[in-house]
Amino acid sequence: MMLSFSRCAGLRFVLILSCTYLTASAAPAQAQAGQVQTGPIDEPRAAQHEPSGPPVAKGAVAITQQDAKCSKRIIVNADALFKPGRWTLNPDGAETMRALAPLVVKAGKHPVRIEAFVVSAAPEHQNQVVAQRRAITVRGWLRNNGYVPVDAPVVGFGKHMENPSTPSAAKTADGGNSAREPDDSDDPDGLMKDQRVEVVFDTCH
Repeated sequence: MMLSFSRCAGLRFVLILSCTYLTASAAPAQAQAGQVQTGPIDEPRAAQHEPSGPPVAKGAVAITQQDAKCSKRIIVNADALFKPGRWTLNPDGAETMRALAPLVVKAGKHPVRIEAFVVSAAPEHQNQVVAQRRAITVRGWLRNNGYVPVDAPVVGFGKHMENPSTPSAAKTADGGNSAREPDDSDDPDGLMKDQRVEVVFDTCH
């Protein structure tokens, strides 16, 4: 009787060990299967959404010029240099700066200042700070490469607009002089020109 009891207990112990081993062996496979079935699926890189709208012009096509009595303005589309709300040059911003450099040289040895203009839904003071720092960045690049004096003045103009994505709003918000000084001319190209940096020469001196 005692022998049968011992044998039964031994068999039960072996059975428990076998079940424990099988359960432990199956757990990693089950966990791996769970990861495959329930884990988040990353969107393929090629399927990531790109920013909408036409590509930003860079290089020489991002630059225009305006000549007036006693002034020459070289105007750069700020989107070719900076991301929205930023004032450090984009990685490809140097392409446009290199296109700007010979135009600065061609303008001649006149007093020069750097102006930057920002219009966005951010508070006006914040836009002014961004504009000022963008002007400093452009001056720094031109100065470090020997194109403008170390002490060339910089100034930033910022303007708040509730819906800056509407180009017509930029023209009507202040009678067509968005972000410019009150006595400047109208900006016929709308909002795009309100995100800009200008190198301004006093050609009468």
